[in-house]
Amino acid sequence: MKTIKGISILFLAVLASFNTNAQEKKTVQVSFIYPVGTAGTNSVDYKNNFSFNIIGGLNGGVNGFEFGSVANINEGDVNGCQISGVCNVTSGNNRGGIISGVCNMASGDSKGLLVSGVANLTKGQSTGVEISGVANVSDSHKGLQLSTINLVKNNLYGSQIGVVNYAKKGKGIQIGVVNVCDADDDVIPIGLFNVVKNGYYAFEVSTNELFITSLSYKMGKEKFHTIFRAGIGEHNDKSVFSTGLGFGSIIPIKDNHKLNMELICDALHYNWKWGDNKMNLLNQFNLNYQYQVTKHLGIKVGPSFKTFVTNQKENGEFASVIKMPHTLFEHSGSKYRVAGWIGFNAGMVFSL
Repeated sequence: MKTIKGISILFLAVLASFNTNAQEKKTVQVSFIYPVGTAGTNSVDYKNNFSFNIIGGLNGGVNGFEFGSVANINEGDVNGCQISGVCNVTSGNNRGGIISGVCNMASGDSKGLLVSGVANLTKGQSTGVEISGVANVSDSHKGLQLSTINLVKNNLYGSQIGVVNYAKKGKGIQIGVVNVCDADDDVIPIGLFNVVKNGYYAFEVSTNELFITSLSYKMGKEKFHTIFRAGIGEHNDKSVFSTGLGFGSIIPIKDNHKLNMELICDALHYNWKWGDNKMNLLNQFNLNYQYQVTKHLGIKVGPSFKTFVTNQKENGEFASVIKMPHTLFEHSGSKYRVAGWIGFNAGMVFSL
């Protein structure tokens, strides 16, 4: 992410060096490569309604449509539709649909649809939809960013969807593998690793009707956080281990009273057998009452609705991997067995 940020700063510094003074209007310009074209070396003095750059052009601006097989470079604003095979570079503002094979860059603001194969770089505020293969970078953004890396240096008002998402502050949602944001705002991170400044980080020791002890680590915000969990139990004098992933949300009720909701999927490993292509999944929804004893210690307890899905068989019959206390429903097919019941969940939460 530091590499992308460094490249964006370099590009935008070059853009800022352009002269953005007013240009004369012109209906059409055609160029082979600057300065070989209908406007010659004076092309930067004109804002064109229609601009066609056989290889690449340097013009004053666009108020309509521009196409370049390699590059479109404008010292003024672009309003309308701009398409290039490699890059669109604008020292002013972009308004409309900006599409390139590699990169779109603007030293001002961008508003509308930005689509690129590699990166969209906006020095100012971007508004609308940004789609790229590698990175979307802007000072602030309103709307949707969709890319491998989405970077908003200040305010985000909308959504980021990617592998890595960063926003300093704002209001919206982040969906990705790694989400980074501040805690004192309304940006909600949804992903595997949610790195939040002054956010919610906690360890939990819990128990239920199946496992003697489970240890969980939670990271994100109280509103929404990721849960990594491992547990140990026993069935038929053999050990049963669980490794799980889930999501949780803590909703304040009053004073030290809270509602703790969790959705978790555990993979069960019976009798020290790991990775044997047998599926034993325990899915559970925990609805807990949590009392905050101190700032860093909470106690929770509540019902847990569980479903168990297995395809493990022994001697032609579905194996007994866990001991279910009772079942609300149960179905055995040729390949899978599914059962559901209501259990309990209780634990102690140590927040950092």
